[in-house]
Amino acid sequence: MYIRSLFAGVVRGKKLTRIFGLLIIGLSALIYDACNNPNKENTIATNNPTVEHKVSLIKLLVGDGNNFIRSVNLGEDFKAVLNSEKKIADGNDTDDISYTFPIDTLQPDSVNEPIDSVNYYKITYYFDKEKLNEVDEEVYLESDSIAAVVLERFSNYMTTKYGDYVSQNDSRVWSFTHKGKKKWITLSDKSEEYDNGKLLLVFYSEDI
Repeated sequence: MYIRSLFAGVVRGKKLTRIFGLLIIGLSALIYDACNNPNKENTIATNNPTVEHKVSLIKLLVGDGNNFIRSVNLGEDFKAVLNSEKKIADGNDTDDISYTFPIDTLQPDSVNEPIDSVNYYKITYYFDKEKLNEVDEEVYLESDSIAAVVLERFSNYMTTKYGDYVSQNDSRVWSFTHKGKKKWITLSDKSEEYDNGKLLLVFYSEDI
């Protein structure tokens, strides 16, 4: 009986030793992984598809500067303009296409989200002889003071890109020749005519 009890105790001891050994191995593996991959958690967070990709307000409204306005150039056809935007047009016919967008610099691709009744912008593309010859962009903002700040930001951007503007009928006008074609950009503060802040940008060319 004593020998049998002693044998059972030895077996139990071996089992406990084996379990304890496995725990030590597992813990060592976790410590090793943590030491050799200190940024593992950050990497996972970085690869999360919901991470926000913020853009500047100027880039949101007029594009990255690779085209004359947003993703198009004057002179392009109706289909090219339709394909350049990521949402269905508010309305379109043979002479114009119009869109309304939220002002969202944190998630610039959320073009189909509900429109804030205070901060948003509208774009109308106009065509002459089936070619784009004018783009009007109306930017609606919360107040005239915010509109004044954005006006200066637009002015600085346009001046850096196209040179100094001239003042004409309460508008700032940039005129230049690109690829042999005369083009104009006008920027106006229309806040006095509106309850809140409002800016109007017009991109135009007679020579398409």
